[in-house]
Amino acid sequence: MAGLLSTYHSIAHSALFGVVFLLPLLFGRVVDWVPDTGRLAAVAFGWGSHVAADAIHITLNGRPANTVFLLWPIVSSWDSLDAGPAPFVVQYVGTTAFYLELLVWLSVGLLVAREGWSAVGLGTAESGEPGD
Repeated sequence: MAGLLSTYHSIAHSALFGVVFLLPLLFGRVVDWVPDTGRLAAVAFGWGSHVAADAIHITLNGRPANTVFLLWPIVSSWDSLDAGPAPFVVQYVGTTAFYLELLVWLSVGLLVAREGWSAVGLGTAESGEPGD
């Protein structure tokens, strides 16, 4: 698949990809434009927390050496699981990270069931339905 590395991570999973978030700031200085730094910061935080969570997930599953995906393309090959999606799922179920992820998704599900979609930013407080 285009853009994927051999360990099923996209190129955007490299910590070096974070430079992309500086581009709007640099562009703004050149053309005298002020980017929406609040939105830019939110996207950068979302990306950074996602990449950090992936690294924590791999470490919790006993493969801390595989977190070198953060250094791609400086480090371009490492010992990966070398498994397709189905064997990976079989290996993943029952790991520490699996139970942690299950807890997160169940928490979000319970929050949405109790408070409506607006609790996760996908609707209005009045209706609680997504897309309102």
